[in-house]
Amino acid sequence: MTAREDLRKTGAEIRQQLGIADRTGPELAPGFSNLTDEVVFGRIWSRPGRALEDRMLATPAALTSKQYLPQLAKFVAAALHIGFESRLIQEVMLHCAMYAGVPTAVNSLDVVRGVLAEMNIAQPEAELEEADLNELLTMGQGMMRALHGERAESGYAAPAAAASGLYGSAIDYLYGEIWNRPGIPHRQRMICSIAAFSALQLDSQQRKFLPSALNVDLSRAEILEVIIQTGPYTGFPQAFNALAVAEEVLP
Repeated sequence: MTAREDLRKTGAEIRQQLGIADRTGPELAPGFSNLTDEVVFGRIWSRPGRALEDRMLATPAALTSKQYLPQLAKFVAAALHIGFESRLIQEVMLHCAMYAGVPTAVNSLDVVRGVLAEMNIAQPEAELEEADLNELLTMGQGMMRALHGERAESGYAAPAAAASGLYGSAIDYLYGEIWNRPGIPHRQRMICSIAAFSALQLDSQQRKFLPSALNVDLSRAEILEVIIQTGPYTGFPQAFNALAVAEEVLP
C-alpha cells in the first residue's frame, strides 16, 4: 500500500466514524471521492492535537458562516451521529450568526430542523431566562473583560470610536446575551468564533479574539488547529491568512 493509499484508508475510516457514508452513484469528477478521503479526512481530520469533537464543532461553524448549506446538513447529521446534543448544534448557528449575519441563522437553523426531522429526533425545547437591558449591559461588559482583559475597550470597541453607536448593541446582545446563553460552554463558543473569523476573513476580529482564546482554556496549538480545520471547507488561502495573523498575535 502506498503512502497515499494509506491516507485514503485512514480518511475513509474517520469519515465512516462520523457516519458519512461512501458516495453512491457517479463520481462528481474522476478520483474526487478518493481525493476527499485523502486530503480532508486523511490529512486534516486525522491530525493530532485536537479532539474529534472540537474538529466537528469548528466544521459546522465554518460552513454556516459561509452558508454552504448542503454540506452543513451533512455535518449536522455527522455531529448528531457522534453524540452532539441538538441544542448545542443550534447554538453554533446562533453564535456564528452574530458574525455572519442573522439571515445565516435563519437558513442554518432551518437546515438543522430538517436534519432532526429526517433522523426522527425531537426538536429541542428550552426555557431561557430573559435579562433586562441593564442586566445585559452588565453581563456584556463583564464578558468582554473576561475574554479580552485590558483590550476589551480598544480599537473599534473604544467608547469614542466611530463604531460606538453599533458597538453598544454588540455589548448587550453579542457579549451579554449570546455568549451567556446555555447549551454551549465559553471554550466551545470560542472555537466557533475562531472558525467563523477564519472562514469570513475577519482580520480585525482575529487579532482581537485569538489572544483571548487563551483566556478560555484553549492553547496556542489548539487555536492553530481550529484554523487548520477550516481549510478544506472555506479555502486553504483563508486558513493561511488566519494562521499568519495567529503567528503575529499569539505568544
